[in-house]
Amino acid sequence: MSGVDNADQLLEDINKMMGEGLADHAPQSAAPFFQQFLPIPRHLRALDPQVRLIIGDKGAGKTQLFQALKFPEGRELLAKVASDHGHLTLPLERLTWRVGFEVQGTAFPPSGAFDAIKGREVGDLREIWLALLVRVLEDDSGGFANDVNAYTVAVAPAFGGWDLNAVIQQTKEYEGRILAAIDELDKRLSEKDSYVAVVYDDLDRVSPGDWETVRATLQGLIQLWAVYSRRWQRIRCKIFLRRDLYERAALRGPDIAKIAWNPADLFWNSGELYRLLFKRLANASPDLRAYLERGRLAFKEEKLLGWVPNAYEEDQFASVVKHVFSEHMGSDPSKGATLRWIPNHLKDGHGRIFPRPLLRLIQDSTRIEKRDRQAARPHLIHHTAIRGALDQVSEFRVEELVREEFPWLKRIQSSFKERPFRVPAERRVVLKSLNIDWSHEKDLPPETESDRLLEYLVELGIGSVRSNGLVDVGDLYLKGLNLKRRGGVARPKRL
Repeated sequence: MSGVDNADQLLEDINKMMGEGLADHAPQSAAPFFQQFLPIPRHLRALDPQVRLIIGDKGAGKTQLFQALKFPEGRELLAKVASDHGHLTLPLERLTWRVGFEVQGTAFPPSGAFDAIKGREVGDLREIWLALLVRVLEDDSGGFANDVNAYTVAVAPAFGGWDLNAVIQQTKEYEGRILAAIDELDKRLSEKDSYVAVVYDDLDRVSPGDWETVRATLQGLIQLWAVYSRRWQRIRCKIFLRRDLYERAALRGPDIAKIAWNPADLFWNSGELYRLLFKRLANASPDLRAYLERGRLAFKEEKLLGWVPNAYEEDQFASVVKHVFSEHMGSDPSKGATLRWIPNHLKDGHGRIFPRPLLRLIQDSTRIEKRDRQAARPHLIHHTAIRGALDQVSEFRVEELVREEFPWLKRIQSSFKERPFRVPAERRVVLKSLNIDWSHEKDLPPETESDRLLEYLVELGIGSVRSNGLVDVGDLYLKGLNLKRRGGVARPKRL
């Protein structure tokens, strides 16, 4: 095949590979999963038993990292990569992973259960986390002693109906026996030279829309592990916190300091994102890999991971980006270099970029290109398709946040539509649109007063404030929030 003689098939190969990786579903087999997965050495610090707190925003790669641990060959791979970069102090085969909290399934209390204990003391909330820890650890290393079995029987009705007030009462009654049993389990793990890592995720979802309940519940969890993290040497926590929760959920102080002295931070640079993108494309089909190689990107075949680019830094991908998309986002250099335009327009207000928006951008631009067919050989995707896809990525990103993390963002969407403005905008104009009556809303942000709500949106990276005081919103959120940019470029028709 010369040039792009089979462009339709190559575009279909790209679309297929991108689509397979966008949903958070459990992998069924190792081969297809690891062909899409790229281990980032910096992220593997999260696997070190000494690291108890992991900071990362949605889409930073946490789910993929822990999906990889479900496969024996994945644990072997991650252990090798981590060890090669000095991020792991023990083989992963001696580290057992247990879920301490998540929202998927029915193993943990629903948000309504936490709402029912609103106003309880932090010490009471610590008892809930202790009770959940018992349930998580019951099957490890022979389980617990009979006196804890008695507690399990006594507390079962409370857990059956998720009556957390009753859980608190029963756990306080048996607390001494529970702690003695966990001490014994920790001793047995030490004798076997093994570890258990208890992973806590989705903590912002314990009570969506009720910031005070979220804060108190988090404080109870932090207090539990601050008290016992040094007592239990072989039972470790892995607490995943969204960045804003870590920075503002009143977790500062001696409790958080005891477990946050060595946090791991999940973030990506543009070179890593391009490496992930072209790794996925190379594994989509032999023809697509051959096409990318003609763009002067070399690959090496690795066990389990498949074909991996021999490039690491952003500039090393310049030739293949030019080959696939063209060098500039228009007819001349004034429109911007494609290599930097793509990541720059996917950054949030803090300059962070994540895999999911990039993969979505390529998937949607492929679909637009298949419809409009404007790219000239040897290119596959025209710059207008990328620009058009950016709007769809923005809508997808905001819808995802509304659905999974910030349901109150939908009300801001509506307000911006009712009182539109163009960015960058004066602060007073933005505050006018953020002057929202929240009294009839079920889901509330942690700040509802317009000035402080703007500060919170900036803290989340949804907005930013320029040096001249003007408020800006990046393209990642612009269309999804019903906003427009001054002097914006016209987009192609939607699919």
